Amino acid sequence: MMTLLMSLLLTAAPARAQSTATLRGLDVYRSRALTPEKARALFGERLNQIVSLRNQRRPISLEKAEALRKELEREAAKIPGIADARLVISEYFTSVDHALYVTFDIVDEADRGRLAFSPVPKKTAADPGGLLAAWKAYYELGSMLSRRGQMPVDRPDCPGFYCLWGGATPELDALQKQFVAGAAAKERELRMVLAHEADADKRAAAVFVLSYGARGEKVVEASLAALKDPSSTVRGAGLQILADIINHRKDLRVDGDAIIPLLDDPSASVRGKTLGLLVPMVDEPAQRKKILAAAPRLIDILKLAEPGSHDLAFTVLGQLSQKSFDRRDYASWEKWVVENTEGFRR
Repeated sequence: MMTLLMSLLLTAAPARAQSTATLRGLDVYRSRALTPEKARALFGERLNQIVSLRNQRRPISLEKAEALRKELEREAAKIPGIADARLVISEYFTSVDHALYVTFDIVDEADRGRLAFSPVPKKTAADPGGLLAAWKAYYELGSMLSRRGQMPVDRPDCPGFYCLWGGATPELDALQKQFVAGAAAKERELRMVLAHEADADKRAAAVFVLSYGARGEKVVEASLAALKDPSSTVRGAGLQILADIINHRKDLRVDGDAIIPLLDDPSASVRGKTLGLLVPMVDEPAQRKKILAAAPRLIDILKLAEPGSHDLAFTVLGQLSQKSFDRRDYASWEKWVVENTEGFRR
């Protein structure tokens, strides 16, 4: 069965940061041209080299590991029948374990439709009122405080429809006020950035600032537009905003028809965020029927070695089915899906 890996890096506590990582799983999402067995045969030795280099934790070793990862990614992309390939390494820490999981995120030539996003923008747009730079400052300051353990763990009070850090410090609060004013005054310019700016990080920043707009339906509209962006960074930004809206703004409607297809996104990180959105949507009868139609894809995800995506797929399938099969009892899950859908789509 074809598999999926969500790109998720879990931050370790300092005491765990020096532990030795072990490669625990290799997945290939969604290819007939490259099977997991073929990937192990072609790349297994060098994947072990990557793990060894990362475990040395020296800057030069980490650089070598990244260069080798890119080398394998390029080689996978050249395999006949493959249109696009990405190699993702995910890292998980517990009090007693440090595990790595690897995925080859593949789009076969026969599945080029999975790459049917909007054209890559080519222009360089002006920064409307310095809002894109302000978002970068907001993100970097909040990230630094979070790494130091100085950010509240509860969901922040939010003057917009999505807040990453909230106004936990005077500096962050001032930046959020800038976003509220800027989303109102520069909405048109921000939408132009989203549509035409060549820099994907700037397009993502524009989506985040637009989430501070006063009109929720416009925020949903911009976030849904981001889901068609050629960059997984921008698609991920749209999904993050929509997740907050789905969880906390019941007055706004987000149709599952726009979300569910991203279960088959060519980016592991986007697919993972999509799974997270489905969890609160399953309990809505209208959305439940649409998610049920995608259950065969959820079975693919359930079979992952990588735990993050597997656990989310297990949660969604459990909500859909109201069954309590073991999380690795694939035969029972497949039987339930076949009995309750039109079967497995390939």
